[in-house]
Amino acid sequence: MDDFAKELNTLFVSTYRSITKVEEAMLKTLSAGSLTIREMHIIESIGKGGNDGVNITDIAQEMQITLPSVTIAIKKLENKGYVTKDRSREDGRRVYVHLTEAGRRAEVAHRYFHRQMLKAVCAKVSQEQRPVLIEVIRALNEFLQGEVEQFENCQGRTEH
Repeated sequence: MDDFAKELNTLFVSTYRSITKVEEAMLKTLSAGSLTIREMHIIESIGKGGNDGVNITDIAQEMQITLPSVTIAIKKLENKGYVTKDRSREDGRRVYVHLTEAGRRAEVAHRYFHRQMLKAVCAKVSQEQRPVLIEVIRALNEFLQGEVEQFENCQGRTEH
């Protein structure tokens, strides 16, 4: 590995750890330690639905996790007071999830953290550097998505 690759790897690892630590610290303060990062990201997904809420299938698709996993997480979030569930009036099989006041506060705080992080990065990156940064992050994301798909395909074959 050349010096550039070594430094890039160090930065990726350090950045991942720092983001995780900040999110964990924020959640600990915000929720008295009751929320996990995964639960916070589910709250974020629900928040995108606004007052209409979102259904469990939409959450599963956005988060790329199974329906049973979402159902279990929603039950936990409901017990913790962050979400409520309502059956659709048109189709009783569909369940919509809405944020409670506590859920909205958590979602706003999380969104604020992301805005501050992006604001700090954008302030340091020139207009000329922005397309390169986007391309680098896109390449990293494509690689990681490919790895996720490979692991999911391997798991799918071993579960049958």
